[in-house]
Amino acid sequence: MEHFIYRTANGRLVREAQLVQPLPAGYVRLRIGAIALNFRDLYIVRGNASRPRVDGCIPFTDAAGTIDAVGAGVTRFTPGARASTTVLPAWIDGPLSAAAFSAGAPGVFASSIDVHESTLVPSPDYLSDAQAATLPVAALTAWHAVVELGALRAGDTVVVQTTGGVALFAIQFAVALGARVIVVGRSPEKLEKAHALGAAATINTSQTPDWEQAVLALTAGAGARLVLDMGLDDSLRRSVRAAAFEGTVAVIGVVQQQSNLLDIYPVMNKNLRLRGVETGSRSMFERMASFLQAQRIVPVIAAQFAADQAEQALDCLSESPFGKVVLRM
Repeated sequence: MEHFIYRTANGRLVREAQLVQPLPAGYVRLRIGAIALNFRDLYIVRGNASRPRVDGCIPFTDAAGTIDAVGAGVTRFTPGARASTTVLPAWIDGPLSAAAFSAGAPGVFASSIDVHESTLVPSPDYLSDAQAATLPVAALTAWHAVVELGALRAGDTVVVQTTGGVALFAIQFAVALGARVIVVGRSPEKLEKAHALGAAATINTSQTPDWEQAVLALTAGAGARLVLDMGLDDSLRRSVRAAAFEGTVAVIGVVQQQSNLLDIYPVMNKNLRLRGVETGSRSMFERMASFLQAQRIVPVIAAQFAADQAEQALDCLSESPFGKVVLRM
């Protein structure tokens, strides 16, 4: 089998031969079957107005595949097992630390990667590699917000902003938990698809810019137990107003490029919890994988491309499709 990697160079992707080394003790070789793309991957390759591109690196973080070989002392995996990567490989369990946050994952745009066995999670057996590759960032972030924060119970209302990758998983998880989901977005077509995923109500911000008032109307003035804030322009101010007393606002995204103002009075007066959500630990991932296995939730994939079509895949991602964009290796 030909071994290769891709590196970033001047806003493009360049294929190179991969030098395969003997595996150190504790390491496994994961043959990459599929890679799911995130917006930060687009920024790393091409940059944008506020984030310069990163040249010379192996890009992308979310992958799934099959264990080809194991080093001495490996106990968590055997050859032939299927696994997904993690984004914060040093965050195994418990609270997030500075050390775990700063220990980044290697790039995955390669025919195979050599990683410590502790950094991988077994893929749910009912998912293909393309589906399992969508889990490390989008699914785990949604799981962290919807489940691990402990803010949502069956019958509660949750507001999900946008119809991006994290949002779609959040809808699916919340519906599976028996919650009532209100989706806020500006595309009628995407909002209709959100209904098909189980959303109870949608709010089109093009027609209703004061969407927090619509949330209050849909909840008889009570507000939502959980609001997933994706970092849109002026979203924090509206999110805390849409939240119920003793509710939680989970800050997930940073979409806007300017400061996001916060109205502190609802936070104080309603005893709100304002909580940042950074992907999740390996233990969270493992709990999520068990939930996915039990519920048979299927990730939404918008488009799939071959590895040599990565530039087209990034173009597709830049258009914000409904669902994840995946590279088949």
